[in-house]
Amino acid sequence: KNKEIRAKLVQHAYNQKQVLEASHLLVFCINDDISNSDVDRHFDNVKSLRQTPEKILFPYRNELKMMMNVMSQQERQEWSIKQAYIALGNLMTVCAVEHIDSCPMEGFDAQKIDEILKLEQNKLKSVLLLPVGYRAEDDMFASFKKVRKHVADAVLEL
Repeated sequence: KNKEIRAKLVQHAYNQKQVLEASHLLVFCINDDISNSDVDRHFDNVKSLRQTPEKILFPYRNELKMMMNVMSQQERQEWSIKQAYIALGNLMTVCAVEHIDSCPMEGFDAQKIDEILKLEQNKLKSVLLLPVGYRAEDDMFASFKKVRKHVADAVLEL
């Protein structure tokens, strides 16, 4: 919500004005390097919130730890980015259902954004931006037809 900080971000997002003008800007981040303790924290949270017995969680906890332990740091980061995209998709769907506009963005200098937001202090890296809010009534692009690939060009039917 801090407009002063968001004004600093605009120049590192190729001057895309929605970074500053949207009512909210969400910065999707990944953990710099997922560890076993991060996995444990997640499953402890699941256990606490859902009152799930450890005997049910243990196989999943163990499997995720084994999966993470055989990956390189780069592979763990790539996996985390994919998880961020899943969250992005869900959030954009919720926005659409609530008639809130959103604009997913990859076009930004992540290193500069991370510096401004001091993300490295929390071992985080920015991977996506999502300005959300209500589109201006005079937005000339609002009436333009959306351009998307045809389903047949993007989906292989088996």
